[in-house]
Amino acid sequence: MVLCVSAWMAGALRAQDPPQPPQGQMQGPPPGGMRGGSPERRAAMLQKQLGLTDDVTAQVKTIFTAGTAKMEALRADTSMDPDARRTQMMAIHTDEVAKVKTLLTPDQQTKYAEIEARPRGRGPGGPPPDGAGPPPPPQQ
Repeated sequence: MVLCVSAWMAGALRAQDPPQPPQGQMQGPPPGGMRGGSPERRAAMLQKQLGLTDDVTAQVKTIFTAGTAKMEALRADTSMDPDARRTQMMAIHTDEVAKVKTLLTPDQQTKYAEIEARPRGRGPGGPPPDGAGPPPPPQQ
């Protein structure tokens, strides 16, 4: 009897929780800005992947911090048309990429272009390389 009541209570408590988005689907932008998190985390990731010096990493972090501030200001402007906001956000990102490239060696620029070209859909690796995803839901 105690087990039945416990199971019933657990089910009732779970029913009160708001529904969570499916795994891998976020609502809204990631914390700290787009494309991978905080400026610190993004700069550290590039330092590791591209072998950046501490000086270049600090400059990259400054670029990402400025871009994040601009992105957050755009997100806060609720009067702006969503398409115009998206266009401006893409321009901010393009500007970040161009500024970062000026700090890199030719080899690092090539690797950075590869990193930027990766799909951003399903976790760190993006969608499966063959394009296969989960099967479509059954038709009713």
